[in-house]
Amino acid sequence: MSKKILVIDDEDLIIISFHKLLTKSGYEVSVANTGLAALEMAENKKFDLIISDIRMPWVNGVETIKEFKHILEAKNKLLPAIIFITGYADQELEEAAKELSPIAYMSKPIDIQELLMTVKKALTDN
Repeated sequence: MSKKILVIDDEDLIIISFHKLLTKSGYEVSVANTGLAALEMAENKKFDLIISDIRMPWVNGVETIKEFKHILEAKNKLLPAIIFITGYADQELEEAAKELSPIAYMSKPIDIQELLMTVKKALTDN
């Protein structure tokens, strides 16, 4: 059974690129272009890993993951591994992201090989 990954980013190019790369690498990939869309998925799908942008309109990545955690805790389930990505995040948002104990915190532009190694490690460790 392939591992399930959720990619959350408001940039279409990132979503398309990550979907193609991760699917080609054998993972089952779901995508959401907003935090709200991702939270709707939290109700019905189980993910092994979430890759989330930090800076997004309406609901940022940190708020999205915190809410995701609350939804799962209400069902007595654990939050999957998290990889945060960002083009830019202020210090306060970066600290809030690190409080969620992500597997990695990566800056855009993303190095593809580093991403694949980080994903593999995250899914092997969990």
